[in-house]
Amino acid sequence: MGKLDASEEKENRDAEYHRRIQTAAARLLEQNGIDSVNMYQIAQEAGIGQGTLYRRYEHPGEIYSEMLRNSTEQILGELEAEADQFRAADASASALDQLEHVLSRLFDYVDSQIELLTSISCMYAGKKNFLPHKRPITVRLYGILNVYLVLAAERREVRDIDVTLTSNFLMAVLSPEQYMYHRDSLGYTKEQYLAGIRSLYIEGIRAPKVKAEPAE
Repeated sequence: MGKLDASEEKENRDAEYHRRIQTAAARLLEQNGIDSVNMYQIAQEAGIGQGTLYRRYEHPGEIYSEMLRNSTEQILGELEAEADQFRAADASASALDQLEHVLSRLFDYVDSQIELLTSISCMYAGKKNFLPHKRPITVRLYGILNVYLVLAAERREVRDIDVTLTSNFLMAVLSPEQYMYHRDSLGYTKEQYLAGIRSLYIEGIRAPKVKAEPAE
């Protein structure tokens, strides 16, 4: 019983350290930007020794990866649950309108996490086996978008489109690198970028309304 209590106490202590470290890192990122934060600052902000920090993380990138993994898991989990509920619900609801809602939520998330997302993507891109379309997060996100496009096609809400290709195009425009390029190099605001996505991938594929025949 004593060993179990000690093990549970260690798990609780580790969880508390992780929480403090990630909270401190998030605060420093907001204040200073990702390129200006180091392990010493994180340890100081978290109120722990550097040894305690280095026993859990080798460098800031590992902390950022865990922060991003946690927040991404949360939003993907929520969106997957919503997609399952929508698929099982009354077919009278518009799948295309729901896709628009999902894109807006995803884009709010991308915008709020842009520095972390871009930095982590750069870390992956340096590896020889980097295949974005095979990463678990990418596969899950594709699955969410595809659900609504398939339903929209089945319900004749959209024109005759290639659902797979459209899903992949959406994945491309949702990438942090694309958004950052348009924002920082071309001067687009978040609202302008999202409006462009809506114009192309929501209104641009929506089936025209059939006009009712006039009564005789």
